[in-house]
Amino acid sequence: MSSVLKQNRLTHEEYFALEQAEDQRYEYHAGEVFAMAGGTESHALIGTNIIISLGAALRGKPCRVYGPDMKLYVRDYDKFCYPDVQVLCEQGIRHGLYVENPALVVEVLSDSTESYDRGRKFEQYRSIESLQYYLLVDQGRKHVELYERDSSQRWVLMASQDKLVLSNLDITLETDEIYRQVEFIPITES
Repeated sequence: MSSVLKQNRLTHEEYFALEQAEDQRYEYHAGEVFAMAGGTESHALIGTNIIISLGAALRGKPCRVYGPDMKLYVRDYDKFCYPDVQVLCEQGIRHGLYVENPALVVEVLSDSTESYDRGRKFEQYRSIESLQYYLLVDQGRKHVELYERDSSQRWVLMASQDKLVLSNLDITLETDEIYRQVEFIPITES
């Protein structure tokens, strides 16, 4: 996330119009708008692999898989953001330009967003009552962290690194599939 675009607070309608006019993605938080940065090849490949795996696993089930171009609205924080991947099931609400109430949110970590994704953003996501899983995926090494909301509303880090079992969605994700064709090479600036 980069710096604030404007000092004036925008309404939701002004925010939607800004994105349409500039063909740019922005995060929105209570009227403030932040330009979104681009990603790396590894980031894009990991996100695509997860979308493919989830799409295959959820075929025939009442769920939809969305990639990084679909906005998520976090109502309690008046926030629009772009998770790398999200899954909407029975409690999901679709509005055309954005969705609410996902069952799963996935963020692919980068050096610039990792602390935000683990901290403030996870805090905001936890306010979504329908959210059952939060998956963090490292793009610099083969490492995933799956957080699951338990029956007492606590978030528990699931330990397995080879398979991720999302029992409430009745699916299993293979870590090797998440990292298919990903080469862990240092990022160099040109």
